[in-house]
Amino acid sequence: MNFKNLFVFFFLLFSCYVGAQSPTKIELIHADFLEGNEEFGKDVRRLIGNVQFKHDSALMYCDSAYLFAITNSLDAFGHVRILQGDTISLTGDLLKYDGNTKTARMFDNIIFRDRKMTLTTQTLNYNLATEVAEYINGGKIVDEENVLVSSSGNYLSKEKKLLFRDSVVLTNPRYVMNTDTLHYFTLTKTAFFYGPCTITSTGKDSSVIYCENGWYNTTTEKSYFGKNAWLKSKEQKLWGDSLLYDRKNGIGRAFGNVNIKDSVQKVIISGDTGYYDELKQKSFVTGKTLLTQLLDDDSLFMHADTLFATNDTVSKNKTYFAYHSVKLFKSDLQGACDSLVYNSSDSTVRLFSLPILWSDKNQMTADSIYIQLANNKIDKLLLKDAAFMTSYEDSARYNQVKGKTMMGFFENNELYKIDVNGNGQSIYYGRNKKKQLTGVNRAECSNMEIFVKESKVSRIKMIEKPEATFYPIKELQPNELILKGFSWQEDRRPLRKEDIFLN
Repeated sequence: MNFKNLFVFFFLLFSCYVGAQSPTKIELIHADFLEGNEEFGKDVRRLIGNVQFKHDSALMYCDSAYLFAITNSLDAFGHVRILQGDTISLTGDLLKYDGNTKTARMFDNIIFRDRKMTLTTQTLNYNLATEVAEYINGGKIVDEENVLVSSSGNYLSKEKKLLFRDSVVLTNPRYVMNTDTLHYFTLTKTAFFYGPCTITSTGKDSSVIYCENGWYNTTTEKSYFGKNAWLKSKEQKLWGDSLLYDRKNGIGRAFGNVNIKDSVQKVIISGDTGYYDELKQKSFVTGKTLLTQLLDDDSLFMHADTLFATNDTVSKNKTYFAYHSVKLFKSDLQGACDSLVYNSSDSTVRLFSLPILWSDKNQMTADSIYIQLANNKIDKLLLKDAAFMTSYEDSARYNQVKGKTMMGFFENNELYKIDVNGNGQSIYYGRNKKKQLTGVNRAECSNMEIFVKESKVSRIKMIEKPEATFYPIKELQPNELILKGFSWQEDRRPLRKEDIFLN
């Protein structure tokens, strides 16, 4: 055999020897008394009083024990304690230890400690080689500020990772978490949860978070929540496909199918992305936004590029803002403008920048329009500055009223009267009983009262020196049938809820 072959032979022989060497034997360090009796079995020793064993780097202590030399195992009783390195200690009342597999089965009054946490349970399996502990009959984990209980769990000491299953409850001074499955890393103090999970704040805000997967860092209090995720405070609820939440700063972000519901104001805001600031009481939604104002017998729907809401923490008044390409729809009222504000303090919706409203056959425009609500119903309507109301008569004719301001009055959400104040002018067509046009009435009067019945003008009352003339239908020229400022804008009108998303 040449030198090269000899080297290979001894290398293979050494490898086989290393791979086949016997497990380390359990070493008895001390016992006050030692007994050997065949009734215990061959090579079985009974040890009593201050018993101490050593197995590799682990030390084991107990009041009494049986040492089984053939199987390289032991049973230990009373004040059982295992020390492994300078980080892990395990105590209990009864231990069954297998030296060949380095597995310990501990029973009753168990306390498992490392530098970061303490585990208590009644039954525990612990592998000294892999440093993995497992309990299946309920356990409790305590670290610097958290307490966690679950039906079963695993502790991977080397990875500083805990796995919990079934009826998991994590209690922190600021919140309580309930979930089905939880993975917790003690070094980063980050919890990953799988399945239904609820986090309830113990503070004054009483906020609740729900999701079906995500993570939460118990130190930074930053988190991610996915799958059916929502966040609920006393008055508002935010939900979406996924949420990012910073509990310390009270900031939540939502992505995909976002909704913010205000239970007090009966308002729901939805869109593609959302932002909520708990401390400043501000929120906004962008994307395919929709604001729904829940009224008693109907709902008001509004769309804009961006919806924004604020809450005055002192007065408790809430203000909603809508910016750019605003459109609103209600079965008996529609509108459009470029910006809109709703304030809960006076229950008034304010429309700015080319505002326009439609109520059945009537079109209303002004520099700004205010809609006042009362008891979740439309109560009054103010057309402020350059007020103009138009209704369609036929393909070439329009009834018109203009003035400095107009105040509309509603009953059961139906417009029944309009007061015109300042520089009042009107053009209205008359019909006979056969619905045939008979003439047109032109009138000028500082102030007017217009009465509406079944969405049509039924009577006009002139106040303060009126000037009115009724003309035959063909006597006036087309330009005399149009008041200055007239603009028919039916193409802007949303006829269905879905139309508010059209430009």
